[in-house]
Amino acid sequence: MYDIIVIGSGISGASFAHQIVENAKTLLIEANEGIDLRTNVFPEHNREYLNGINMENHDIFPCNHKKTRYFHKEIKGGIDSDEFGEPLGKIVYTERLLDTFIKQFEEKGGTVKFNERVKNVQKNPDKVQVYTNNGEEYSAKLLILATGSRGFDLQRKVGFETPDSYLGIYTHLNGSENQIKENFDFDYMFHLNPNIGQNGPFFFNVGTDRVLTGFLGNAGDTEAQCINKLDRILQNYKYIQPNIKGLKWDKSEFVTGEISKHPITEFTQDRMMVLGEAAGLVTAFFYEGLFSGLVSANLAAKTIKPLLANDSNFAKNELKNYKKEIHRILLDKYYKNGEGFEYIFYNTGSTTINKIWKVYIEFVNESKRLRRNIWDAHRAPPEGYDLEKDKWAGRQIFNRLSFTDKISLGSKFLSALMKVY
Repeated sequence: MYDIIVIGSGISGASFAHQIVENAKTLLIEANEGIDLRTNVFPEHNREYLNGINMENHDIFPCNHKKTRYFHKEIKGGIDSDEFGEPLGKIVYTERLLDTFIKQFEEKGGTVKFNERVKNVQKNPDKVQVYTNNGEEYSAKLLILATGSRGFDLQRKVGFETPDSYLGIYTHLNGSENQIKENFDFDYMFHLNPNIGQNGPFFFNVGTDRVLTGFLGNAGDTEAQCINKLDRILQNYKYIQPNIKGLKWDKSEFVTGEISKHPITEFTQDRMMVLGEAAGLVTAFFYEGLFSGLVSANLAAKTIKPLLANDSNFAKNELKNYKKEIHRILLDKYYKNGEGFEYIFYNTGSTTINKIWKVYIEFVNESKRLRRNIWDAHRAPPEGYDLEKDKWAGRQIFNRLSFTDKISLGSKFLSALMKVY
């Protein structure tokens, strides 16, 4: 019997297993044969949650994240970190980070089972039993669900809520380092266009030899619709053609999947915990999940380590500090920014999205104070996140609207500000 079974080898599962293995006999189960390629933005404030992984390792973190581009069809703007002296963070080849976590986990005595899907879970008074599609049965004192947004069926089976989710799509564009440097004068692009998606951005995450691009679909979109839309965008969307000149992609390699947001209310049961995206721990405006996955893994490990030493039964009451710390570090402050901006920008109609997004970019270009606030948000620890900066930005955006827009959008901005309080 194991002390802990972790289901899912994404950022929260791999990071948690890497942290806990020296304290507990641990099994990590992953449904897929390997780890999918991903290129992500990795803000500086993530550094403290890497637990011994060197953020200067260029194999994992190939380049600095220095420039963010905010893009509207009529205007572009953004942040250049050179204005404030230090990068916003790094670009990460996420599969290499996860591979490092898992290799170190195995070196410390952990067991990994790839290509094994959990079909069922049975909870008993003294243990949790896990049954897989390979006919295997494993048991442990504690079960960690870190299945991202691909394990909702299992999550429901064991009695947890599941977060809201939308279908997302991404693919990699590949090219030489010189070609990518020539095409991109930024490391990350965030583009709101309601004709692409009304619930999230179209984006570029720019590595040295590959670029991740994609978008979040609308409610009701099918996989086929998202695949065909992304292909049309890459083939025909005139605003990005200079960026993708000379780069290659394969439509058959487009990846679709649910992207979750809006945290569930309960993260624990007796002998069970939910981490990361499976718990809806994704920022609601930027859809950034790596940071929340790392934080939730760190907090879960801190909660569990003293319980292991005391031969705990892992009752829900003993796990309550995990929820308390998730609220303190993420939900009570850091996530409020995303909730307010989500309410203003998403699902508000094409004209409104375009109008407010253009005003926001104009304000970013005009205001060094706003640019500094954004830079700070990438680098400062989340515990000290200052909501007053967000309230100030919301008021300034509202003040820049026309008189008629203030009349029609006043209640929306007031509601958004109330979400930040």
